[in-house]
Amino acid sequence: MQNEYTIDLIRRLVAVDSTLPHEEDLALLIADEIRSFGVEPVLEVVSPGRPNVYASIPFGTTDRFLVMSGHSDTVPAVSEWETDPLTLTEYDGRFHGLGVINMKSGLACMLAAFKHFCELPVDHTPKGRLGIAITVDQEGLSIGADALMNTEFGECHAMIHGEHFHGSSKTDYIPSSGTGKILYRLNVTGRAAHALRPHEGGINAIDDAARIITTLDQLELKHDSSFGKGTFCTLRIDGGSPTYAVVVPDSCTVLITRLTVPGESRDYLLNDMERLITSLDLKSRVVFETPPPCYESYTLDLDSDIIQVFIESYESISGKRPVFAPHRGITDANVFTGTGGIPTVVFGPKGGLHHRAGEYVEIDSIMPTTEIYIDTISAYLSPG
Repeated sequence: MQNEYTIDLIRRLVAVDSTLPHEEDLALLIADEIRSFGVEPVLEVVSPGRPNVYASIPFGTTDRFLVMSGHSDTVPAVSEWETDPLTLTEYDGRFHGLGVINMKSGLACMLAAFKHFCELPVDHTPKGRLGIAITVDQEGLSIGADALMNTEFGECHAMIHGEHFHGSSKTDYIPSSGTGKILYRLNVTGRAAHALRPHEGGINAIDDAARIITTLDQLELKHDSSFGKGTFCTLRIDGGSPTYAVVVPDSCTVLITRLTVPGESRDYLLNDMERLITSLDLKSRVVFETPPPCYESYTLDLDSDIIQVFIESYESISGKRPVFAPHRGITDANVFTGTGGIPTVVFGPKGGLHHRAGEYVEIDSIMPTTEIYIDTISAYLSPG
């Protein structure tokens, strides 16, 4: 019955278009679902029409607080879909649909697990507190995850985040660590002059911006044993008059993204860019900022209680040990663990082609995922 419920819920979740920034309809469906369990959810409007959904069950006895988290948004459907992306389609042992693995199947498994605990007799419930939090904007700037960190859910002891990492192989691993990233916006201010006589007081902001760009390889990228070094890439450069004018450009803006590895803190990244700019002794004035998105890198303590309990549950239900590996990418765990310090297991059903046509979840991974959630929650909230 639980599997039938979860599959029906996946079908209903996929049928709702929650392409960011339009998560509201899905959030309302999820809130109604939680109400049907006998629990009143809280909706926090993070941005107009974009609510996070929170709910929890305070079993009592201990203060341990475990939160299951996920995101409600999807990316837009690409043009290559051969079926209706909002209609769950089954073939070859897979369900296909927009967001089905990233991450509506994970949401359904978490809601099924939450429902299980809502329906337990009082004498069979765990001893701590169980929460569920569905946030907006993971595919954007993670404003939903950032908002969560300012609530009581951001003070939980551990998280299970239902993203598309199943832990079944070296290519389908569970993140043991994650890279971060920072965005630099450099505002370069020079001095205008006649472009045919630039030596008469002109300071070319574009030229000085170019000097910065061509020396980015002098940034001191730290080395990490898991990831090696991070990367940097100039994304955009804007400067000069929007129409033809024989004037020395007096302003230029440069946007640079930098992938970071554990050990490169935000302060280190700011100081590194400041050091590079200062070393060039430019005539222009350079001011830089770090607009969103900015994510801290992180490394999990694999000996922590939540990880050890999860490993035992995974082995018990799947018959094999989960595969952990470093993840060169970004999830909301960068917010929860990297910024908030909350140990977070990023684990969900098995599937693929996320952000692509034909996105799918493997049907036979759905029930075991829910069971692993339930077993992990039971063991973590009732230690010993």
